[in-house]
Amino acid sequence: MAASGLLLGVAAVGLTTTNVVATWRDPVFGGTSFRAANIGFEISGDGSTWRSGTSATNAVTMPATPATAMVPGTTVYAAVSLRTKTESPSVAIATTATNSAAGLPRQLVYAVVRSSTCTSSAFTPAGSYLAGGATTDVPVATALTGFLLEGATVTAPGPTVSLCFRLRLPDTIEVWTDSTIPGSGPPIWNFEGKKP
Repeated sequence: MAASGLLLGVAAVGLTTTNVVATWRDPVFGGTSFRAANIGFEISGDGSTWRSGTSATNAVTMPATPATAMVPGTTVYAAVSLRTKTESPSVAIATTATNSAAGLPRQLVYAVVRSSTCTSSAFTPAGSYLAGGATTDVPVATALTGFLLEGATVTAPGPTVSLCFRLRLPDTIEVWTDSTIPGSGPPIWNFEGKKP
């Protein structure tokens, strides 16, 4: 916020034979300027390259570990990180899965835990789960529990929230006999930010 002040002294003197009158006017002018805050959040699939994935076609890729083709019974882990942009206040995050109608996404189940490491060791009974649990999974169409991204400062982005996804293709007869697998692309999650 910027302010400016201007002081003007204007004297008016009237002289008569009986008195002297002095009148002073000292106007002060104040001004201000302001701009909109940089409200929003960023996402990263590798923890170092940050951007806004504003649509499904611009989605941030979460590399899976191990990077192998999934067969029934396979479990993979994928990390993603989020943070508020520099100057942004806190942002409440909600999620939805956008393509779970057919093929591989329809059969996948998953769990998500808040963790800076993304291996099987992150999924302990004491973990902070946003979907599923230590030994339980939910369909990918199930939304994550909402969470908060803390506000940033005027010079730096907010604290990083790291998530670890555990995705599993169940070893069931339903999966083995699903002719639509692979048939479609990977699941995509929408992270939507709102005012807390």
